[in-house]
Amino acid sequence: MENVPPSIPAERVQRPSSSLAGRLLNVFAAPGDVFDELKTANSSVANWLVPVLIVMLVTITSFAVTLSQPTIKQQIVEMQEKAIDQQVAAGKIKADQAKAFKEQIAALPPWVMQLFGIVQGVVAGFCGTFWWALVVWLLGKLALKSEFPFLKALEVSGLTMMIFALSVVLTTLLIVILGNLMARPALSVFVSEFDPTSKLHLLLGSVNLFYLWSTAVLSLALSKLSGVQFGKAAVWMFGFWAASRVLFVVIGLGGFVL
Repeated sequence: MENVPPSIPAERVQRPSSSLAGRLLNVFAAPGDVFDELKTANSSVANWLVPVLIVMLVTITSFAVTLSQPTIKQQIVEMQEKAIDQQVAAGKIKADQAKAFKEQIAALPPWVMQLFGIVQGVVAGFCGTFWWALVVWLLGKLALKSEFPFLKALEVSGLTMMIFALSVVLTTLLIVILGNLMARPALSVFVSEFDPTSKLHLLLGSVNLFYLWSTAVLSLALSKLSGVQFGKAAVWMFGFWAASRVLFVVIGLGGFVL
């Protein structure tokens, strides 16, 4: 009689690990599969470091492309001068001081703005990734009463930053095509003339399609790592996201929500 090898239970069959490139792409199409794999796999620095480097490169390139447009450069100067004029109207600075500030802005060499773009790229990459990793980890620990390593939260946060990288690319295209520095795939698109000093306009600008997408993906990651239903994780994640947007705008840090 021929011996038949015993069948392997389905739950013991492990799918082969995906490549880093596969994870970077699948976070757009099948994030649940990516996070299921990350939950049980060994931690890998590449899962968060490579997306951070991509975000840095994309952000710096975006600044270079944007600042190469004369119309956009003029809009930046006008926005800065408008902010100074508002300080004068509020009695916070004197007219002669405002004039001096405007002259200093006009005299700034081009490399200053380029340096600012590099700094923003580094901040957007590293600070953004670690910030949302901390949020995922704390929500899991304090709100959902679950335990998982911070490195796992860092990995899911890093991979989710790929969505942010895509948003930077699309936003740059919108800015260049429309010739509008404040062009965004957000509710602010319905505002005829965006005013960065308006709290309402900033709140509308914060309701960005890509920010909602990335928050939904982070909610999915939180549910996978915590072992809770997606809806429960989404309530906490979206609740934090909305509260933080409002807080930043109220305390005068609205630029961070765009």
